[in-house]
Amino acid sequence: MNKKKPRILIIRCGLLGDTIDSTVVVKPLIDYFGDELTIDWVTKPNLIGLFKYDSQISPIVLKFSRLPLLINLGKLKIIFKSYLNPYDAVINLEVGSKFKNFARLIKSKIKVGQPYKYVAENRKNEHRVKHQLRIIKSYFKEINTHGYHPYLIGSNIDFVHEYGISNKYIVICPSNSKFNKKNHRGYRSWPLNNWRELVRKIIAKTAFDIVITGGKNEKEFIDRLNIQDNRVHNLCGETSIPNLYEVMKNSECVVATDSGSAHVAGVASRKVIALHGPTSFEKTGPYGNSMNEIIEANLKMPCSPCYNTSRITLCPKNKCMIDLSPDRILEYILK
Repeated sequence: MNKKKPRILIIRCGLLGDTIDSTVVVKPLIDYFGDELTIDWVTKPNLIGLFKYDSQISPIVLKFSRLPLLINLGKLKIIFKSYLNPYDAVINLEVGSKFKNFARLIKSKIKVGQPYKYVAENRKNEHRVKHQLRIIKSYFKEINTHGYHPYLIGSNIDFVHEYGISNKYIVICPSNSKFNKKNHRGYRSWPLNNWRELVRKIIAKTAFDIVITGGKNEKEFIDRLNIQDNRVHNLCGETSIPNLYEVMKNSECVVATDSGSAHVAGVASRKVIALHGPTSFEKTGPYGNSMNEIIEANLKMPCSPCYNTSRITLCPKNKCMIDLSPDRILEYILK
């Protein structure tokens, strides 16, 4: 009689950076359960491409994740299917309450994370990658969680042919997807003029080309850079996540604010310059791995980090980001 292959359901329905950081649990789980392990991963519709080339992960798209369970057809469908084919384990990597009842009702031999055991995020300056590993370690006591990093499998495209880039290049990610929303402060963003000045300095003082990346919802903002130079390649809205991985993997360096793009760079690029001010680099910056260099660009002001605190509303302008000069970023690039 053939032994049934182990199946796990992972619940992590966050943004791009959250989801990439959570992939750190995959390889420890495979090492623990065996190579035949299959993983279903509950994710947002726009992140399904993240797992396109990963043979051991099957994404389950969940629309309207904030809807209450009783009227959320997506959640109810997953629960119903679990009774037809129960999981060996359900691992809830969410820290909020919106998936508690969902996780409770899924048919599974083992339940990890909320609501069964809350693993608090309150360790000082603990990166969320380490917190995710603590969640699985809370149940699987014998699992090895040392030496693992988030990962992403790229598309292995011929990016030179695909995008017409032949010179060595630097990737910049001027992420500011909510810039056109009413009352949006863009706390984590770097001013457009700073990006524009950095591009000009790179062109003037290096031989590198520049590749600009971003999502479709960031295109309007990035178009405002308005730099006409044959060494500048604007790929905003043109790359899937696996293709973005390949573009970053083959770059000399990636410059990014605290965004999903920075976390793609953290698993792909040999060198990442992460621009931080209001947010904590120690807790949410790109995690990196043993093969790359992550440089924190941060003025380290006394009031920083202030994100998700009352202090941020008292700041008349994002001084910690505005005063982070293009010259300083260029120095990091040339290091």
